[in-house]
Amino acid sequence: MNDVQLLWVGVLALILLSLGVLLPALLVEVAPESLPRSDDALRGLYQTQLAELERERAGERLSAADHAQAVDELQARLLAELERRTPAGLRRHSVWLQRGSGLLLAVLVPVGAMLLYTQVGDPQAVVRLGQVQESDHMAREGQVQAMVASLAHKLQEEPQNLPGWLMLARSYETLERYGDAAQAYQQALEEARRSGLDTDTQARLLADQADALASAAGGSLEGEAGAAIAQALRLQPTQAKALALAGSAAVRRGDIALARQHWQALLAQMEPGSDMALRVQDDLLKLEALQAGPDK
Repeated sequence: MNDVQLLWVGVLALILLSLGVLLPALLVEVAPESLPRSDDALRGLYQTQLAELERERAGERLSAADHAQAVDELQARLLAELERRTPAGLRRHSVWLQRGSGLLLAVLVPVGAMLLYTQVGDPQAVVRLGQVQESDHMAREGQVQAMVASLAHKLQEEPQNLPGWLMLARSYETLERYGDAAQAYQQALEEARRSGLDTDTQARLLADQADALASAAGGSLEGEAGAAIAQALRLQPTQAKALALAGSAAVRRGDIALARQHWQALLAQMEPGSDMALRVQDDLLKLEALQAGPDK
C-alpha cells in the first residue's frame, strides 16, 4: 500500500469515526417520557371524575358553587390534555425525518469531504513529503561520506595522527564499512606501537579491530578476528571487550568451560547489579543450561 492509499485510509477512518458519534443520536428513536392518553382513556377519566363530583354534591359535601367550580376545572384540564396531544401520524413523520437526516448525513459527509479534498487539497503531498525526507536523508548521508573521505585523505598526509585514525575507524563502522574500519584500526594500532603507548591501549585497539573484522566476515569470530582477540588477551588478560568476544567464540566452538572462564573474568570487573553485569550473569546461566543438556 503506497503513501496516498494510506492517506485515504486514514481520512476514511476519521470520517467513519465522526459518523459513528453522530448517527446513533439521529437514528435512534427516543421514546417520550409519557405518551398522551388515547381519546377513550381521556373520556373514561373525565366521566369517572365527573361522577365523583356528582356524588360529592349529592352527599352535600360540596356546595353548589364549589361543585360548579370543580366541574369547570375538570373540563379545562380535559381541553388542555387534548390540545397537547400529538397525532400519531405526525410522530411517525418526525421519526422518519430524523432517520432520513441521519442517512443523508452518512452519505453526504464522506462524499463531500472527498470532493472538497480533491478540489482544495493535495493528495500527492504525502508522496512529495516522503521524497523530500528521502532526499534529505541521502543528502545528509552524502555529506557524511564526503567528510569521511576528507578525513581519510588528510590521514594519508598525517599518518601519525592516532586520534584521527580512531575517528576514521568509528566513522567507517557507522557507515557499516567494516573492512575499511578494520584497516583504520590497524593504522591506529601501528601508530600506538610506534609511539610506545601502554599495552592497555593496544589491547583495546586490537579488540575493536577484532569486532570490525568479525562484522566484515558476517559475524565470524575465527580467522583474523580470532587472532586479534587472542593477541589482545595476551597483552591484557582482563581486556573487557576481548573477554566478551572470546567467550562468544568459545560458545560457538562448543567449549562451554572456556566461555565460562572468559565471562566470569569479565563479570568480576563489573559493578554488581549494573545492566552489563546482569547481562553477563544471564549469559552465564545460559551456559549452565547448555552444559546440562536437554535431558537434565
